[in-house]
Amino acid sequence: MKLRMIILGLTIVLGITMAACQAGGTNREESATTANANTASKAETKAAKPSIDEIREVLQAHDKALSDKNLDGVMATFSTDPTTVVLGTGAEERWMGQQEIRAAYTEIFKGYDAGTLTTNCQAWKTGGSDDAAQMAWLAAICDCKESLAGKAREYKLAVSATIEKQDGKWRFVVLHMSNAIAPPVTK
Repeated sequence: MKLRMIILGLTIVLGITMAACQAGGTNREESATTANANTASKAETKAAKPSIDEIREVLQAHDKALSDKNLDGVMATFSTDPTTVVLGTGAEERWMGQQEIRAAYTEIFKGYDAGTLTTNCQAWKTGGSDDAAQMAWLAAICDCKESLAGKAREYKLAVSATIEKQDGKWRFVVLHMSNAIAPPVTK
């Protein structure tokens, strides 16, 4: 039960984190020779980078589906690539491919009261995208609050994700959520 709550919190934190991350890239400088040859191409590539709004769209869809406990909506935010993976804290917390991810979210939905999760990812966050505007990433540390059967809980989550463009839409290919060793605080 605790694992499900943590995974749910991490997933929602991811959505908030992505929305808060800057869309700045992680581009490395090219050598002088390559830079001169590719100046025009480089300018075009930078213009094609995803805007923060494009990244937010997938996260907003994910978060809304979580809030609504809409399994098909959640799954629509993940890549259909069979190597797409959701990771938790321990080695046993790995769900790869649509079938396993769907099963994990089915269990996650059982572990919280709809509409009670809030997150704050202000302590630390970062993100970026590649030059080709096909991949983006993020990482954050977040404070989470939610409840189950009216019993409030608080915990911290570390979230990281990679998303890619698939059929013209951004989708998760890796979503990793982990929590501190200490159990959630129940109030």
